Amino acid sequence: MTSDFRLYDNAVPFHGFHCHRFETLASTHDLLKEWVSQGLAEPGTVILAKEQTHGRGRMGNAWTSLRGKGLWISVYFQPCLPVDWALAWNMNLALAVCKALDTVAPWGGWQIKWPNDWVSSQGRKAGGMLVENQLRGSLISDSWVGIGINVDQDAVDARLPFATSLMAEGHGSPQAMGATAVALQEKLFEALLTELEWLRDAYGPQKENWNIPQIIEEVDRRLYGLGQNVPFLCEERTEYWVPLGLSHDGGLRVRSESGDLAQTLYHPHHRMTYTLNL
Repeated sequence: MTSDFRLYDNAVPFHGFHCHRFETLASTHDLLKEWVSQGLAEPGTVILAKEQTHGRGRMGNAWTSLRGKGLWISVYFQPCLPVDWALAWNMNLALAVCKALDTVAPWGGWQIKWPNDWVSSQGRKAGGMLVENQLRGSLISDSWVGIGINVDQDAVDARLPFATSLMAEGHGSPQAMGATAVALQEKLFEALLTELEWLRDAYGPQKENWNIPQIIEEVDRRLYGLGQNVPFLCEERTEYWVPLGLSHDGGLRVRSESGDLAQTLYHPHHRMTYTLNL
């Protein structure tokens, strides 16, 4: 991978983060991991690109990252959290992004689609998150967090009928009048780092007081499809379940529509699919 390390010396500080902007990258995530492996990045390093030519999503999926059409960033953390707090870490990251979306684009009615997507109130996907943790003993020592959010209406891939963007969801909303994609990208970037600031530092008093049941309860209030019969892909078949909320270990508690069956689903064995019927 070719990296322009000249930009590293010109990092812009913001809320304790060190932000590096690029015109075009293959992947913000891959470059950030390369920097960390070479000792060139410290906790709080942020890489942002106007365009990714090989953006990555979860499970090896590609992420379409058109030039200037969305927010494509990766952030490096050293959370130093106990391994059994991985769910709390992931959920706090997802909540931080959801809160930033609420601040910048309140017209979307943003929700968290289990486990790491953000969707509008109509169930259309605006963004997703890739979290890769490295363990050292019983601790999560390092965490690379990639975030991709469609901002401009043109960012939506026509081949993905359930995709949307902040601008697309704002069409016709008085709250979105006068908004431009460029302005929204900058506002979202700032709002996101503001929400992530308290997670930047290593394990300390703030994290010692994490109330995991309370975190799960907050996520449940924002959970997409809660109480509705939605499709899940399991291997090559489709199953319908009614989401009830998160389990303590990151699974999704569900029941059958009739209520006679209940179980906990785990990603990636079960994957919630998209439907416009919600």
